[in-house]
Amino acid sequence: MKYVKSMIAVTATLTLAITGCSSGSGGGQPASAPAGNTAAPTGGSGTAPKMVRFSHSVTGAKGDIVNALVDEYNKSQSNYVVNATFVPQNERLQKITAEIAGGNPPELYTAGPPDLMALISFKAVASIDDLAKNAKTKITKEMFQPGLRGLIAKDGVLRAVPVETSATGLYYNADAFQAAGIAKAPATWDELVDSAKKLTDPAKGKWGIVLPTTMEQYTGQIWLSFLTQAGGRLLSEDEKKAAFNSPEGEKALQFWVDLINKYKVAPLQQLDANQITQMYGTGTVGMMVSHPTWIEQSKTFPFKTATAKQPGDKQPGSTLGGWYITVLEQGKNKEGAYDFLAWLTKPEHNVKWITGMGSLPAQQAIIDTKEYQDYVKSTPLVTPFNEALKSDVWTPPATGQYSAIVVTLSKAINEALYQKSTPKEALNKAAVEVDKLLAK
Repeated sequence: MKYVKSMIAVTATLTLAITGCSSGSGGGQPASAPAGNTAAPTGGSGTAPKMVRFSHSVTGAKGDIVNALVDEYNKSQSNYVVNATFVPQNERLQKITAEIAGGNPPELYTAGPPDLMALISFKAVASIDDLAKNAKTKITKEMFQPGLRGLIAKDGVLRAVPVETSATGLYYNADAFQAAGIAKAPATWDELVDSAKKLTDPAKGKWGIVLPTTMEQYTGQIWLSFLTQAGGRLLSEDEKKAAFNSPEGEKALQFWVDLINKYKVAPLQQLDANQITQMYGTGTVGMMVSHPTWIEQSKTFPFKTATAKQPGDKQPGSTLGGWYITVLEQGKNKEGAYDFLAWLTKPEHNVKWITGMGSLPAQQAIIDTKEYQDYVKSTPLVTPFNEALKSDVWTPPATGQYSAIVVTLSKAINEALYQKSTPKEALNKAAVEVDKLLAK
């Protein structure tokens, strides 16, 4: 099958891209794996329930939430039994590619935006619309936030179900802001620089802001929100050429270079999503850009955290994240997989996932539930992320090369930050490589 060969050919690049990537709610989770789900349904008509294999990369206490929901579904009916299996984030794409190549993948695979684009492009996922035709409960793309539809549907056909979504925002140390005489969160790049200067104190090891700097995908994903803010775009409208090597792209990358090397308000060291959050949590950093997945952890930090939408330049901009469940084309029990998804997307069930994960709802129907409204009241830090999701996020391009493109971009960003090249040189060099990827 053509898509299997194509996926094998790009697996090495995509696997590198997934490493350290914030494909889910945001940027890294603890490494421990939750126990797999083993609960069987009760009742039945005497025939054994059909197995539905569910691969996910949600770990720690949040993995327990996945297992609890799977248990609840299994006990609610007797036709199917879902078996949830945890796969580490940095192994999941390599594993699913091998399973597809072997003709025996699980029915359900939980993807982040990068690997979702690859799976859709290589025709590895089933049409949710086709599966819904004979089902009692319909899942349609219109159920989900408008900003997500370009990601989950290709050529108008629904290919993935967002069980949660995410958008980047600004975390800031409210205590440090007060001590520095800063009245409110910055709303523009100029205000961001001004606030960062007031928060930086080299003698005390204090930094105004911290940026991702590794050559992994997370760096490029966060920077793309700044590219959007500058009015730029990743690819051309027909998605056949790089477009980030533009005056807007140069401006966005120069801004990062200046934060580190000119204004000296951000450290120049290799930092990924987990390290950034750890550093912020010590109180030595005034601001960081990340996803809402860190909200609950921020409550344990020795200072008060506040959140805001990311500061903008020409316009607002935010990077999309989240988990998107797909039904794999080669799955042996696609009907059972769809039945579980139809159950899981019901507001009364999905709201448990959303509030437990600290993520954002993909459906307005979930936002409207009393459970979610109560959650927002008790966790007001989530509000700016919800606002960003409605209007500020950019939709990743519908290309299977998305992961490789963003990794290439991350390398260019790293090169410019370490002043091995100018922003213009680094972006032009990356654009040549991206054009080659898009031509494949």
